[in-house]
Formats: sequence, C-alpha cells, structure tokens
Amino acid sequence: MQEFAYLFRDSVSAWLEGRGDARFQQYEKHYRADRATAQPNEAFDLERSNVRFSQKFGLGRRKFAWLSNNKAFGALATFLNLLWGGTLLLSSVGATQPVAVAVVLGVVFVALRVKNLSARVQER
Repeated sequence: MQEFAYLFRDSVSAWLEGRGDARFQQYEKHYRADRATAQPNEAFDLERSNVRFSQKFGLGRRKFAWLSNNKAFGALATFLNLLWGGTLLLSSVGATQPVAVAVVLGVVFVALRVKNLSARVQER
C-alpha cells in the first residue's frame, strides 16, 4: 500500500478541486445552501451540515446495497440475464438449426416441469 500513497493525495486534491467526481457538485450545492440559510448572528456549524448531507444523500446507496443483497433481486437479475442471453442465442442458432433448438427447449420445459412436480411431492 505504501507505493500507492501518492495516489490518495492526488485523489483528495482532485475531489476538492471538483475534478472527475459528481459528488463534489452535490456537496458544494448543499454547503452553499446551508451557508445561505445560516443565521447571521450564529456561527456556521460545518459538522452539522455534513451530517445533514450524509443523511440526505447517503440513503440512495444504502437502499441500493439492501436491494442488491436481496435474494429476490438476485433471482430477478439472474433470470433477466439468462433471458437476454437466451434470446440472443436462440435467434442466432434458431435461424440455422431450428429442429435442434426446438428439441432443447422441449427438454428444458420437461425438466422444469419434473423438477416442479418433484418439489410438490416432497412438500407433502
């Protein structure tokens, strides 16, 4: 890690200068709005402003993290990826070998029905 220490310094300075990170513009807009709404006779509390910023803009990441760890989301994402890949494969292979594709689809359909039926029988 020592050899990458110089990158951290550059990364921080880049962020503070607003280069290459959209979060800087969000933070700057929030900071300026908080400074504008601060009472003139009170000192501006940067720490409280930063807490409000993290509460306001940090929820989206936590929601996405919760969603991505959800089993239903994982199953749906897997299904959609397989569906997309399957349609690409079926359209390209189906044009040249329609009988083979029909046989494979029939076998997959029967295998899924047998698996579903055996799961029902084991439940009882």
